Order: sequence, then structure tokens, then C-alpha cells
Amino acid sequence: MTQQSFLITGATGFIGTHLCNRLTADGHKVYALVRNPQKAASLPKKGIEFIKGDLSLFKDKKLKLPQVDYVLHIAGIVAAKNVQGYFDINTQATIDLVECLKRQSWKPKRMLHASSLAAAGPCLDGKPKNEKSPNNPIEPYGQSKLAAEEYLNQNTPFPVTNFRPGIVMGPHDPAMLTLFKMAHYRFGFKVMGLDAGISFIHVDDLIEAIVAMSFDVSNKHKTYFAVYDEVIKTSAIWKSLKKATGKRLFMLSVPQPLLYLLMLGSTALSKIIPYTNQLDIKQYKQITAKAYSCTSKALRDDLGWQPKHNVEEAVKKTYQGYREIGWI
Repeated sequence: MTQQSFLITGATGFIGTHLCNRLTADGHKVYALVRNPQKAASLPKKGIEFIKGDLSLFKDKKLKLPQVDYVLHIAGIVAAKNVQGYFDINTQATIDLVECLKRQSWKPKRMLHASSLAAAGPCLDGKPKNEKSPNNPIEPYGQSKLAAEEYLNQNTPFPVTNFRPGIVMGPHDPAMLTLFKMAHYRFGFKVMGLDAGISFIHVDDLIEAIVAMSFDVSNKHKTYFAVYDEVIKTSAIWKSLKKATGKRLFMLSVPQPLLYLLMLGSTALSKIIPYTNQLDIKQYKQITAKAYSCTSKALRDDLGWQPKHNVEEAVKKTYQGYREIGWI
């Protein structure tokens, strides 16, 4: 394949780092938006140029961006200080980026927007969602991602793909680390009386999906779920973690009312002590939903993407990856 060029936001994040490594290894040129130069140390040394700044950079009406073939908007926020924080980063910053691209003298072949299964919302009928299912996000993160999708589909003069991963796992991911640490130290957690069905994907398989979606030659806006079609119950995830760690787990069942009180306490404390609240209203609603699952049949049928792992393999590989980098 001839060399292509990419502008990537969120380049130093979990998914963005893996994506930059993959694209530069394939010989492509990457322009990476970088807010923190120290984090950029983990990015490739060749085939990449840095654009210094954060998402607010795109508000500058005089900004000239390097001409690229593809724009991959990976940046976003999964744990905000308040509801407005989700919309400021996940929605408004996406709008700012598109308006900035409209002001350039060139247009990309395609833009990819990292959305989420949360934009579709939980399954109400017990069946995994597909791209034609109604959207019913129940918390601010999913609502902000859906709002960005709707803007992109209605206001972008070049092809856009909104891709919706399920829960992404892999080494260097801080979001899933707590779960793996619990299993490593022989503890498990579940909501009493609930065994939710959840869709997952390993970051390596997601990167393959992103590459396939980038090179989609159609001129239409697209939306794809990117997950393993294997819907796994919460109890099965803990069994996979038990197998990966080789340890017996003590399972703690938490009543939903108690979890709600913990969420309120954690949220209140985060307003007093500056820290990232991992149990806000978003997390509470996602944890207590009966099912967050979907199918990637459209992605497989349209673009020929095929994942290399299943959920159990992904759990094992993620645990080993955390151990290798010393996070566990």
C-alpha cells in the first residue's frame, strides 16, 4: 500500500498510542496532536510529527493544519468532573475540529470518530444491538458521544465513520486496570442479583478495525460497532480473570442501593478533593444496566474485518501485558 497521511487526536492515549505504532510501522505518515510532551515519549520515533496543543487548538480560526488523507479523532473524556464536562470534550471539541477542517484548503478522504457502545445505550429487549437499533443512551458520556455523531452525520462535507467499540481491554489501559488488580489480589465484584451481558474487544483487534474503516473507499457516512460478537456475562468475565490469574477469587456482591450511595459519596468527595472519580453517575448507570451488547456483523460483512481473539484470549493477553509492564 502506498504511504498515506493521518492526523490523529488523542495520540498519546491508550488507543491512540497503539494506533500510531501500527500506522508508522506500516510506513504511513502521522501528525499527532500532543498536549503533554512527556507522554509523547511513548510514541514512535520515526514517521510521526507532533502538533503541540490540546483540543482547544481547533477553535483558532487562523489555524492551518497539515494536509492529510485521513483524520482520526480518538480524543475524548470517559470520566468528567460534571455532566457539562462530557459535552465540552466529547461533543463541542468534535464540532470545533470539523469546523476547523472546513476552513482548510483541503478535505480528508475520510474522518473517523471514536464513539462508543454507550452512544447506543443498553439493550432493552435482551438482544445485541446493531446499527439500525434505536439509540437510548442513559448517561452523560453516551449522550455526549451520540450528540457528536449526530452533528457529524448532518454537518460534515466529507465522509465520516463513527465507530462504537464495546469495552476495550489491553495493556496500558488504566480504565480496566482496577478490575484486573482486583482479580490479581483474589477479589471479584458484582451487583447483587445482576449478571449483565457485555460486549468487549481487545485493543489489537480494534486497531485492525480502525485501519479497515479508514481505508473505506465509499463516500458515505458510516456507523459501525466494533466488538466480539461473543456476548459475555459478568460472571463469565470473572471466570476468565480467574483462569488468567490462576487464582481463586472471593466474590463480593454489592446491593444496588449501596452502590448508589457509594456513587453519591464518591461524586461529592471528588468536588472537594481533586481526583478522577471512577464511580460517577456514568459508571453507576453502566454497571447497573442489564445488558450492554451489540454485533459487528455489518463491519465484518462490509469491510472484511475479522478479530484474531475471543474474550477469554483477550483477558489472558491483557493480564499478561499488565504484568510485563509492571502495572500489576
